[in-house]
Amino acid sequence: MDNKLVKLTYDQIVAIHLAINESEEITLSEKRLQSNLNFLNQFEDLQWYATHLVCTMIVDDIFETDNEVTTVAVLDYFLHLNGYGLDMTKDVDKTTLHGLIKTIKDSDKLEKDDLQNIRGVLSTCIHPVSAD
Repeated sequence: MDNKLVKLTYDQIVAIHLAINESEEITLSEKRLQSNLNFLNQFEDLQWYATHLVCTMIVDDIFETDNEVTTVAVLDYFLHLNGYGLDMTKDVDKTTLHGLIKTIKDSDKLEKDDLQNIRGVLSTCIHPVSAD
């Protein structure tokens, strides 16, 4: 990937959650979200950024409601900013992504090997998007 990675902002993530939640008030850990964004900004590789984005949002349970839905929507938005996307019309991708989220949620601690495996599985769900 030759282009510089377009990274997410705090406001973008909160706006996506608000659109999903359809509420004027949300409950979230502002400090954890900001801390996670600071951590994510160190990554210049799309797949590593996406991996850590999903892991930190799921493990930290950033939003009180709709956390998993928000995570998938934020991931897809991030990917589209960078010319990629999720294809949730494919049952295999949908099943893979939901299984991955369950694995992350059920994990006590994610080790380096776990992150490498998550990155590998997640990369199968990331597809280039055409500029229609």
